[in-house]
Amino acid sequence: MLAFLLPSALALRPAPRVPRRDAVAAAAAACGSVLRPPSAAAAKLTDEEKFLQNPTDTSALSLPPGCAAAKNVFLVFHGRGGPDRETDDLLARVRAQDAAAKFVRTVALVDWRPYFESDAARISFAGQAVGRKLGRALFAEAPGLRTLHVVGTSAGAWPANEVCTAYVEAAAAAATKSRAAVILSLTDPFTQRADEVGAPDKTDGFGMQNYGKSADYAEHYLNADDIVPSTSAPLQNCFCFDVTRAAERASFPLPGGGKTGNPVKDAGMTLLGYHNWPMGYMARHYTTTVDARGELVVPTHADRPRGGVEIVA
Repeated sequence: MLAFLLPSALALRPAPRVPRRDAVAAAAAACGSVLRPPSAAAAKLTDEEKFLQNPTDTSALSLPPGCAAAKNVFLVFHGRGGPDRETDDLLARVRAQDAAAKFVRTVALVDWRPYFESDAARISFAGQAVGRKLGRALFAEAPGLRTLHVVGTSAGAWPANEVCTAYVEAAAAAATKSRAAVILSLTDPFTQRADEVGAPDKTDGFGMQNYGKSADYAEHYLNADDIVPSTSAPLQNCFCFDVTRAAERASFPLPGGGKTGNPVKDAGMTLLGYHNWPMGYMARHYTTTVDARGELVVPTHADRPRGGVEIVA
């Protein structure tokens, strides 16, 4: 999940007590490390055009162990800060639920940190490149796949959504008679790419238009009152669980992702912490449900329509 990487200078400065203004500055710097408006000098080419001129090298990327030839797959994409407490909790929950239901499934974290780049404007496009390759690989290497559930948190929404899109597109291009049922879960996802940054929550950015469109069932876990930009509006192609006012949030341990040992960084992370809460909520409530044949029960938008919102109390 997203545990933002604050500047190294802050990370190395000990401070027994942290003034609020320093914590706010640290949090703001964390947000800026992922989304930054393009400079005037770079305005001639869009960030996507510049990325396509020099795309991320994903040649060494492969599916996590156990995915090839699998019948059921559950993948988790972490955020900008890498794997953390919440990704660990979700993986543990899913594995425990699967075991209790006697459901055989490959459950894996996709560590896509090797494809992070120093230029923050490229991370969304790099994430999509990672997801695109893995989605195509799933279609090619797991021809008997029955269910595919992909989870992305924060910046991890970019590769997570693209896995679903690429898998579905590959199946359509091959004109296969059947493919896996595709489920997408996004927890407080970034919706704007770097060249779309404007208002705190634009409703016409890439994620708002595209997240969840290709999935058979897409859900969005939302926290609406943190300071992280472009994460606070329900996605139009997903069913949204707004967990902002969930009673359980009061006991959610901050800082999100766990303490780092540095007071300034932890204070900044505390301000961002409820950005981690949606995955924390999912990790507390995910349930594996199977039918009489032992097959996974896939939710449908007939029950939870795209664009619908449930306020979780």
